[in-house]
Amino acid sequence: MRPWSYSRLSTWETCPRQYQYYYVEKLEGHRPESPAANRGLAIHDKADKYLKGELKMYPHEFQKVAAHMMLLKAKKAQSEIKLAIKADWTPCDYKAEDAYFRAIIDVLYVEGNVCHIQDHKTGEVYPSHPIQLNDYVAIASPHYPNMEYETRLIYVDKGIVTPPKKTANDKLKGIKIMLDGRVKNAEEDTIFPTRAGAHCKWCDYSSRYGGPCAF
Repeated sequence: MRPWSYSRLSTWETCPRQYQYYYVEKLEGHRPESPAANRGLAIHDKADKYLKGELKMYPHEFQKVAAHMMLLKAKKAQSEIKLAIKADWTPCDYKAEDAYFRAIIDVLYVEGNVCHIQDHKTGEVYPSHPIQLNDYVAIASPHYPNMEYETRLIYVDKGIVTPPKKTANDKLKGIKIMLDGRVKNAEEDTIFPTRAGAHCKWCDYSSRYGGPCAF
């Protein structure tokens, strides 16, 4: 099951059976390609190129958050940063064989004693997004120790940049314990039950697309 990532763990938390199909049995998906998902990947790629200086002007898709994007570039923010940790919460190379959890962080920069972590989002606002940033703070902390951490979400389509959320160093232990507990629950699962819900209409394995799941 390892290494874990936010997307891998959230898939199990949404539906263990979907996790089994994709990560354990490695079945091909049945749902047609999603234009929205492809667009999201393309926008992330453009943001990466802009922050790395490969594009002089911010991409037109970022018009609603242009001022924030220009600020990030002025601060020399790094993009698509790959980080990983071992099970004992020490840092390791992203491709290390004993990696426990990995993360690819959209935007990261250090200013004084504050590590800034931000994530681009297209489409709607979901309650899971702040949880993802908490996971990123936990994974980044061994690489950027003894700091405070400030997170923000950049909703490209809606023109929203969320207010900074600060996480003090003394709060990290609780975040790490919770993440370890979530991983433990997933790793102890041997049944992979179906967890039906509204998400089924987007599932690659749904029966409505000819997939193996009953829902």
